[in-house]
Amino acid sequence: MEILLWMIVVALFVISIAGVFMPVLPDTLLLWGGFLLYQFAIAEPGAGLPASFWWGMAVLSVLIFGADILMSMYFVKKYGGSKWSSLGAIAGVILGIMIFPPFGIIIFPFLIVFAIEMFFQNQPADRALKAGLGSLVAFFSSAVMKVAVQIIMIIWFFIAI
Repeated sequence: MEILLWMIVVALFVISIAGVFMPVLPDTLLLWGGFLLYQFAIAEPGAGLPASFWWGMAVLSVLIFGADILMSMYFVKKYGGSKWSSLGAIAGVILGIMIFPPFGIIIFPFLIVFAIEMFFQNQPADRALKAGLGSLVAFFSSAVMKVAVQIIMIIWFFIAI
């Protein structure tokens, strides 16, 4: 039985990393599922993961949740987008996840940023396109960051046990 539980823990970790690229999968929640499964089904009573592990995972989870939003704001602005475009990129990430996962998280921020720059900020098409591309760079940058943080979390888990 313990081998089956360990296989489920490892599967949850692998699927969580896939969830970075497929937003319909709740990546961080899958990681936590693996941690909790170990804590309550595999670990000996009273010998589970230390409190420092749980606090660290909480901080890193907040970082993962904020990655898409923070990266969208940063890269849209870096690529010449306005404050309104940065806010539009955040709205695009949220709408993209809800309306058209998994591709919406890439398409919606781009289209919203492009439209804001082109039609509301009266920027030329090339500058609006550049700001829109900033939203694409943001998605890929946040994906790399999220995978790195998840790998750190998984390594920390195995060190902690």
